[in-house]
Amino acid sequence: MTIRMRTAALSILVVGVLALAGCAPGPAPSEPAAVPDLTTSNAPADPGAIAEEEVEIAAATQEETCGWGSGKVVGDAAAAPSGTAGSLDTVIIGAWQHTHFDTGAGYEAVGDGTDVRYVFPSTDRILYCQDVEGATQQAENAANFTLEGTEIVLPSPASGYKVVAWDANTMVWENHRDGSLYLLQRR
Repeated sequence: MTIRMRTAALSILVVGVLALAGCAPGPAPSEPAAVPDLTTSNAPADPGAIAEEEVEIAAATQEETCGWGSGKVVGDAAAAPSGTAGSLDTVIIGAWQHTHFDTGAGYEAVGDGTDVRYVFPSTDRILYCQDVEGATQQAENAANFTLEGTEIVLPSPASGYKVVAWDANTMVWENHRDGSLYLLQRR
């Protein structure tokens, strides 16, 4: 529970207790209690705006798991975005399947025996998931990273990626190690 939600719940509780004790009038039954935002001086005047903000934050969360119980997403190279749609720091949150790569000759599907996933539970945490037949079996590696503009900066010695295009369900990354492009599709 966020500080804002705790503060709001505590404020409602205090108003309710005072109203029951006859120390303060309570809101009419059909009216929601006005809850001040004590965490910032830029508090919205409309209590409904706080609720909408909390819903937006809650929607931009992702559990830190590879989800191996669900099958590999095959994806479609024709879905590759060519521009940017939305804020990257919002779009990136989620679970992504690496479906195609391009080394200069156009997109090719990731092989049948290869399942690579990237999970972003937040804008500073990544979970790399790799299941490659004959090499790894559902390997997982989590790390903190930074998102600097469109750069995914990973801990050394990893080379990192530049996000070159995205929309709500697809991303194209440039791999700094070899310049190849990765197409990722939301899981």
